[in-house]
Amino acid sequence: MNTMACQWLNFWTALLLLSIHATWVTSQLPCGGGPPGIPGIPGSHGPNGKQGLKGEKGDPGEAEQSIRGQRGDPGEKGPPGRAGWKGDNGLLGPPGPRGQPGEKGRPFNPSEQQKSFFSYRMMQQKPNSDTPIDFNRAMVSDLQPQFQGQNLTEGVFTCTIKGVYFFSYHVSVKSRVCLKLVKDSDSRLMMCDTYEGFLVTSGSAVLQLEAGDTVSLQATRYNNIVPVQSSSTFTGFLIFPTA
Repeated sequence: MNTMACQWLNFWTALLLLSIHATWVTSQLPCGGGPPGIPGIPGSHGPNGKQGLKGEKGDPGEAEQSIRGQRGDPGEKGPPGRAGWKGDNGLLGPPGPRGQPGEKGRPFNPSEQQKSFFSYRMMQQKPNSDTPIDFNRAMVSDLQPQFQGQNLTEGVFTCTIKGVYFFSYHVSVKSRVCLKLVKDSDSRLMMCDTYEGFLVTSGSAVLQLEAGDTVSLQATRYNNIVPVQSSSTFTGFLIFPTA
């Protein structure tokens, strides 16, 4: 209401001023008419008109032609990416060409191979604890000299060829016994058996030896070995030499 009142007041004020000016001009002009009067005061802005109808679609514009510039300098090398997932196995390729025949091998001569072995039976009375058991009769004694095994000295094997050896034993006992395989002064294997009656206990081990190392089988304080001629054996042999 205040806005409308102000608009009507401005309108009637402008109309009154215009009438006064026209009366003054009329009184000052001669009968033949005079110059045009000064412009009146602009009126107030009218309200916005309603939105018109949507116009027709215009013609398509000209296609822009992109201009490719010169190639820039290569950028810095980025960090390596993470490894990707493992792919599927590929198809089997065709067989390759046949290789050249190899050199003819030399004839095998067992007497030229490095060898070291022993196999003995026990022939003494019940052994003492923590001392080498004296296996003193060779199991294989009729071989040719080049194939003869090594001797045991009071049940002790002394290595002459550096390499990896296999050792095994079978000993007849009664009731209870514990045996140990000793390299030099170090016990490498301890096995115990308990049975109400007679039994044969056995064990085996693979040891790496240097030339001069000794190996023996010894009883502990649990010593009920039965000294039977053919029921207790101690065997060892070289698997392969080492440099």
